[in-house]
Amino acid sequence: MPRRYIDYADGFHTWHYWSSVGYLITMVATIIFFVGLVEAIVRRRKGAANPWGEGATTLEWTLPSPPPFHQYNELPHVTTKGGH
Repeated sequence: MPRRYIDYADGFHTWHYWSSVGYLITMVATIIFFVGLVEAIVRRRKGAANPWGEGATTLEWTLPSPPPFHQYNELPHVTTKGGH
């Protein structure tokens, strides 16, 4: 949009409306993010070793959190499920 217009044409009304809706969604999401960030800093909870539960059996969840330096003495043998 050009700058320094006193008023815009009526054809842009719908686009301005949706732009405002998008701004409100972004503002709410940003507030939620910062509330979660402050809550995490204040409470200082430890993360679970495997937050996804027993169903997460991929290689990255076999290590403790935080992972140790030089995680494996030997390279792990990786196989695929489902033939991919």
